[in-house]
Amino acid sequence: MAKILVIDLGTTYFKITLFDRNGRLCESCRLAPPIRAVQTDYMELDIDALDDVVAKGIAELRDRADGGLADVEAVTFATQTNSFVLLDASHHPLTPIVLWPDRRAANLEAEVRRQCEIPGFAATTGIPQVNAQFMLAKLLWLRQHSPEIWKQIGKLCLISDCLTLLLTGKHVTEAGAAGLTGLLDIHRCRWWPEMLARLEIDERWLPEVVRAGTDMGPIDPQAAGRFGLPDTCRLVVGCLDQYAGAIGAGNVEPGMISETTGTVLATVRCADRFAAQLGPTVFQGPAFREGLYWRMAFGDVSANYLHWYRDQLPDRPDFDQLVALAAPIEPGAEGLRPRTDVALTDPEAVFEGMTSRHAPGHAVRCIMEAVAGALGDQAAAVSDGPVPGEIHSTGGAARSDLWLQIKADVLGATMTATQCSEPTSLGAAILAEAALGGADVPQVARQWVRLKPPHRPDPGRHRRYQALRSNPAGSP
Repeated sequence: MAKILVIDLGTTYFKITLFDRNGRLCESCRLAPPIRAVQTDYMELDIDALDDVVAKGIAELRDRADGGLADVEAVTFATQTNSFVLLDASHHPLTPIVLWPDRRAANLEAEVRRQCEIPGFAATTGIPQVNAQFMLAKLLWLRQHSPEIWKQIGKLCLISDCLTLLLTGKHVTEAGAAGLTGLLDIHRCRWWPEMLARLEIDERWLPEVVRAGTDMGPIDPQAAGRFGLPDTCRLVVGCLDQYAGAIGAGNVEPGMISETTGTVLATVRCADRFAAQLGPTVFQGPAFREGLYWRMAFGDVSANYLHWYRDQLPDRPDFDQLVALAAPIEPGAEGLRPRTDVALTDPEAVFEGMTSRHAPGHAVRCIMEAVAGALGDQAAAVSDGPVPGEIHSTGGAARSDLWLQIKADVLGATMTATQCSEPTSLGAAILAEAALGGADVPQVARQWVRLKPPHRPDPGRHRRYQALRSNPAGSP
């Protein structure tokens, strides 16, 4: 059966997955790219290493797959953003790929924010605020510290643009990923001249902007040979990983919401209009068709707290064991609450109200409830009206029936997890299938996204959580 190959360019791991054209996951592997921290706060990846890791992952799938990869009809991607490389006019790298967590521009954060104090910035870019981890901050740093590089720039590529260039020779970027750089007019899907001028960026350096799901045609024959793919294989432009995850969760129609509880907590809403007054935590960007927008909020009160707490325990229980500890604990965890304004160090500093009667199960339940509360705040932030009655859930936490039920009870909304273990890759594959089959993305998603039984809120527990939220120091 014909296949779709997906390359997920994650920050910690690259995942390579293979789907058949019924949306079934056939094979997957993940590899850690050789990221370098050459100095304090620097995070870089050589462009040749990107090529090598992708080639290695594809070769691993080729060895596993029955019949190899001869039946792969399309390759696509999910991607991080604000990770970039500068090339000269001959496509030779002037820099490594500077990854988005890189903090070399930390001292320029105030200057970067000043540069973005331009009328209409948030309304044009969909970005409420910037920091030193944005690409534009590092570009400003390079312009100041490496003027000899700045003079030689011929092309600027986001990390997924590098992959597209490797596979097709074409300098193209996806609108959703480009939208989070602060340089794009997200309504026209065109680079914004006013911001380019402020940062002294020549538009000729920048890739052509296309929407997710654009068919770029057959990959370059040399690339096909390099990666062991058939000459007939096509590249379909993927999208930002959080947006791909939303598609893979079936969040493809205006008004729907999905969430991912992983290292960070992210909530994405599909909308049919841009909203001007969503507040300082919501990012907006172009979706897979004109007139459709993604709204996204994210934060670091997430499963990272659970991983941190596990590391404090002498036996380092696994995820399922932690959940089992929390299962018998009543809502409210007997008054235990996490402090989210302090570093994750000593549990006694992080957990407010901790006493001798509190066991590890209380701490785990407390974390789960805090993440559920943060999810409720994010869902409200991305909604310029009522929060939908159902939220689709992905990420590692979606494996836990208890955590899904806690979220349902805290929010008063049905939580529904997806069956696919790789929803981000599935979302990218849905984009490719829509392009190959001439269908629209929602139509394919309805066929390919398979959901688990829903977790509906218990009215009594929801009332208890509402009472706790209005009076956290009291009892439900």
